[in-house]
Amino acid sequence: MIKNRAKFLGFTNGSLSRHKLFDFMTSNQKKLMPWVNWGIAVSFVLSQFFLQAASGLMAAAWQHDFQLNTTQLGFLSAAFFIAYVSMQIPVGLAYDRFGARKILLIASVLLCIGTFGLSLSHTYWQAIIARILMGFGSSFGFVGMLYTTSSWFSSRYFALLVGLAETLAMIGVALAEIIMAWVISRYGWREMLYIAGSFMFFINLLIYIFVRDRKANHAKKTKKTPLLFALQKVAQNKQVWLAGLYGFATFSVINVVVGLWGVPFFTQYHKLSLHTASSMMSMVFIGTAIGGPFNAWLVDRWLNRRLSTTIFALITTILFGVILYIPNLTVIAGFVILFLIGFFSSIYVQVFAIVKDHTALSIRATALAATNMLLMSSAPILQPVIGKLLELNYSFVQALSLLEVIFVISIALSFGLDKKK
Repeated sequence: MIKNRAKFLGFTNGSLSRHKLFDFMTSNQKKLMPWVNWGIAVSFVLSQFFLQAASGLMAAAWQHDFQLNTTQLGFLSAAFFIAYVSMQIPVGLAYDRFGARKILLIASVLLCIGTFGLSLSHTYWQAIIARILMGFGSSFGFVGMLYTTSSWFSSRYFALLVGLAETLAMIGVALAEIIMAWVISRYGWREMLYIAGSFMFFINLLIYIFVRDRKANHAKKTKKTPLLFALQKVAQNKQVWLAGLYGFATFSVINVVVGLWGVPFFTQYHKLSLHTASSMMSMVFIGTAIGGPFNAWLVDRWLNRRLSTTIFALITTILFGVILYIPNLTVIAGFVILFLIGFFSSIYVQVFAIVKDHTALSIRATALAATNMLLMSSAPILQPVIGKLLELNYSFVQALSLLEVIFVISIALSFGLDKKK
């Protein structure tokens, strides 16, 4: 009886046949496949977001261990994003041609190796190489989530599910920031990366076992779109450029402030502890987690995209100015304002819905990747620039004022975005 049951479940000679296990799935279990694929993709994004934001937690330790000035620190953090941004167009083309499973599997392995590699680095250039490898692996994460969402779910739910994915990822990162700050202060940054690398290895296993490509989606795209034609169509799309540049500005809150310079700003300029500063940065993630689904609902029910992107960018500009230019804010006020900054800057999620609605299915992943490339470019561009300003003896307030200018530009860009609800 036991032998028959094992055979029925797909065990043969003590091994589990993965294909037989999936053939055994009931129709109800198969209905869960969209959510399983989406959930694993979101877990990848959570890891990616944490690793790209963790530079701020490790900044002081990196400066000490690798003997870095602020410009070198900026480039070490930016190495991740240089690799990330440079891969976005190839990433989109890869998803359009090969689907999610193979690409996510390779990407998760690269990110895992890079994370462990950074934890073992003892020189500046070893750390740079590890950060580049992490950037290559991470570059597939967010676009993979967008591709998985658009493949498995109706277009009607795209913005909501992307917002929900951001929510889950941001809440996870917010909690991880607080926990990992404690791990760094107690044990060290290398040990923190051991934990992160182990989590990434677990996600790698989940991708291998569970992630599948939707056959119906591939059937729609049997006719391959020529590479140059796809790139030309994306480059000629005005909404891709406007949405990407708007995202460049609004996402710089996470890329530049939370990603690197926020923690040093509060620890060195305001003399707060690492734990307090990391907790304040977590409020940005929590605000983004709540704001993403809220602005998706708001656009769907009440406001058009152009009006919402204008209002949210204006409020973000005002709130960031309060943090920068009003001295002697209480810690509680800082927590509240940073939460609100995260809440209103989360409007960047809408740029992907705009691009999705203005591109054909055959080039959609490429267009979404191009948008994400523009959005993520704020890190490799602005992180080193602000580091250089600090090295030239500009104050933190003066250096970070560059972001205020960029937020004002985002308000102007919003007037050209699509009005569609």
